[in-house]
Amino acid sequence: MRYIEFRKLIEQEPSPAPLNPVNPPPMPAPPDGPEAAKIKDRVIRALNKKKADDPIFDKVYKTIIGKQLDSRIQRYIAKHKDADIGASEMQFLIKQIPQLGTTPQVKDFVEKWNKGADYINIDALIPKAGMNAPAPLSTVVADGIPKALFQSLAANQSQFKKADAGPAEGALAMMSNKISYAEEGGDLVINGQKVEIKSGGRGKGGGRIYNDRKGMINHRGMTDILRQIGYTGYVNVNHGMGGGKTKLPQNFPHREFVSAASMAFFGKVLPQLTNTWGTPQFRLNWNKAMYDDYQQSAGHVGILVMGLNNYQYIVNGEQLTTISSGTTYLYYPNATQPRELGVQVKV
Repeated sequence: MRYIEFRKLIEQEPSPAPLNPVNPPPMPAPPDGPEAAKIKDRVIRALNKKKADDPIFDKVYKTIIGKQLDSRIQRYIAKHKDADIGASEMQFLIKQIPQLGTTPQVKDFVEKWNKGADYINIDALIPKAGMNAPAPLSTVVADGIPKALFQSLAANQSQFKKADAGPAEGALAMMSNKISYAEEGGDLVINGQKVEIKSGGRGKGGGRIYNDRKGMINHRGMTDILRQIGYTGYVNVNHGMGGGKTKLPQNFPHREFVSAASMAFFGKVLPQLTNTWGTPQFRLNWNKAMYDDYQQSAGHVGILVMGLNNYQYIVNGEQLTTISSGTTYLYYPNATQPRELGVQVKV
């Protein structure tokens, strides 16, 4: 407002000569003396007409004591003891939090945060029974500054120390004292229990459910069976459901093949797979077997599949089937890495 008053004064004077880009003339000094006092008086009168909760007062306050406010917020955040918050995260929080609300709101948020307030709804994030459909990530974060900070943390996760963590899981670990990074991998420990984290497809594809400890599947048993009928292609779950882009030979020995595949993946023959070949039930039974094998090996209580905006927590093969996507192979000898044989998930 003071600048506008000043512009009104100088606009009444003759236009100055064209500016010299090399040696520009100095900016005219702001008015002082009686004129400056008039401007100050006008500003104060204008502000007095506004209600006390008008946002302009908080902006003026931050402008006048900006450095002192930054130092105060820094002291508040420095008291927040969290192993998941390193130097880079701390600097981001100090810079970002004051911009997310009014001064009293920011102070209240940080003080409660330091005292252990939990801004993530753990029960909604990882329900014991799992989830049969995805839900928005924003629904598990408290409204107001917590939600705004969560979104900001997720959007800027790449600049933090835990670069291998996905955007949302990094934000979760910093927003709740019940959530922390596991010592190994990109998993989280939530309420003292290990929860596997899988990407729900940030762009193309998504994470895969596969027992990595087995390494590459030994295709030899399946290959020997397929050679007997002269088949050299691949076999996937769609074939097991009676479909597939390529047709299997009419004399395809499905019982022998499925038994060999079951031995290669799970170390034993699973009758529920051989008995449901050629039906839609085969996909569900295969996903159940893959989930159980992975869970027993990894030792997690569930898998949290996180996309850009949505998530789904799964605890069994039925729920895995609701978000499985892409092609799941039973026989793919040209795979370059073991995970290509896993069940891909997408949220």
